[in-house]
Parts: sequence; structure tokens; C-alpha cells
Amino acid sequence: MIVFLMILSFLSVVYINESIVFFCFIVGFPILYIINLYMKFIYHQSARQWSPKEKVVIITGASSGIGESLAYQFSRHGCILVLCARREALLAEVSKNCKLQGAKDVITVKVDVTKESEITTLIQQIEKEYNRIDCLILNAGISMGERLDEINDFNLIRKLMEVNYFGSTNFVYQALPLLKRSPKSRIVVVSSAAGLVGAPLRTGYSGSKFALRGFFTALACELSDNDIYVTIAYPGPVRTQINKARLGKDPHELDTSGGITPEKCAQIIYEATLNGDMEVMFETLGRAVRIMEGPFLYLNYWLVNKVQRSLNKNKRK
Repeated sequence: MIVFLMILSFLSVVYINESIVFFCFIVGFPILYIINLYMKFIYHQSARQWSPKEKVVIITGASSGIGESLAYQFSRHGCILVLCARREALLAEVSKNCKLQGAKDVITVKVDVTKESEITTLIQQIEKEYNRIDCLILNAGISMGERLDEINDFNLIRKLMEVNYFGSTNFVYQALPLLKRSPKSRIVVVSSAAGLVGAPLRTGYSGSKFALRGFFTALACELSDNDIYVTIAYPGPVRTQINKARLGKDPHELDTSGGITPEKCAQIIYEATLNGDMEVMFETLGRAVRIMEGPFLYLNYWLVNKVQRSLNKNKRK
């Protein structure tokens, strides 16, 4: 099979007889599909038998939106929650609701994921209190809403990387020793559909999310011997207050009216966490884009560009 793939790749590169390449693809695809299904079954058999009950679950960006909904979703299953965000007053309200919904215990901690010392202090606190982390959900993030040639300070791009990329990668770096102390522990990364395809008006945001994909895909391979399962979620439009927090001097609004609710998004991510899924695609279009990105690059570019532009409203007056 490996030899078959090498031959197919060679033919694709040198453009020798496209009909032969097409024939090889048609013949080989069903075989590869069946092999992939078998590998998925084996992977899930190993990842299952995991319950959030009495597990120590950390959620970053938990004060609103998807993070808040994830906190409620896990609360209903009796876990121990560590909720992190910068807005303490909102965190306190989320904590109160989590306790009402069944969380065994809830700790709220004011954490700015761009500040390494605050992450270090939190990890030390968790080690002292629980001596382990069962599930780390990296949800904290910010977005933007302008063309690259419209922003007036490139530090906007740096800030996106600091929060979305370095905030998540540094957090998991410091949490790894505690994750290794728990069998079948989970790392969940809330990325975006913009982490699979380039999104107009969100160059820096897409770049930070693409970087997460590369980092955590590699990390998943590194941790396979440690029985730690990494899930990357790629939600499309979600009906949150994202427009209020988009960076830029005059950002375009993102039309999320046709998107899913934060509650539905959290439910999908929760189920994927239990299963230990490697990736979570939320819409049919997202799955199609994922399949098309290799063999149908130009068609994929046209489709993504068309859909993404339709989501961006005119600038507010």
C-alpha cells in the first residue's frame, strides 16, 4: 500500500497521464477508506472507557461563549472544574451555575494565558490540591475582522499569536506532568474552521489556528505512548458575542446568525472528548473542505473564499 501511494504521488507530481492517476485514485480510495475505518476502530477502543465523573477538568476562556457552555456540559456529569479567564465577575457567575448543575467542585482562577507566571501559579495550585489533571480544554482565544492592509499596527497579529497559539501551547507544556499522572487523560483544543482554510479578514486569526493544528497534531503523536488523547475541534460560525471582542480599529462584523448555539457546540465537543476523537468537524461543508483541500486545491480555494466572504458584513457605520 505504501508503494502504491508513492507511485501515485510521483505520477501526480510529474503530470504523467492524468487518466492513469485518476484510475489509481478510484481503485485505491476504497481500500484506503476501509483501512482507515479499521485504524479508527482500534484507536477508539483504546481511548474509550473514560468518564468525566470526579475528573479534574480545566477550561480556559470559561467566562462566556463556548467555554461557559463547556463548563455547564461537564458540570452535569459530576466533574471537578477549574475555570480560567480574565473576567473574574463573569467567572464567579459561571461557577455558581456549575455548582447548581452538579459539579462536584468548582475553582475559579483569574488567568491571562499570555502571562506565563499566572499559568505556572495555577498549575502549582492544582498539583497541591489534586496532584493530577484529567482533562485540559484550551478554549481561550481572540479574533480580528480586518484586511491585513487595513490594520494600523502589526502588533495586532502578534497579540493573536500570543493568546491563541502561545497561550495554548505554553499552558499544555506546563500541564503535561500532571496530565501524565492520569490514565487516558484528555487534551482538547478549540480551534476554528479558519484553522483549516484561510479566512478573509482574519489572516492573523487563521495563522494562529493553523499553527495550533500543526503543534497539537505533532504532540498527539508524541503522547501516544503516554495514553493521552488529543482532540482538535474546528467549529464554524457559533452564535457567541465574538463581534464585541474582535481586534482592529474598525472590524467587520461576522454574521453568525446561521451558526450553531454555544450549547450545541459544547455538546459536540463533550462527546468527542469522551470518544477521544482526533478531530471534530461541525458542518457538512467543513468535512467537505477537509477532504477537498488536497486533491482539489483550486476548487477548494474558490468555495472557501466565496463562503467566507458571505459571512463578513459591511463595516459598522
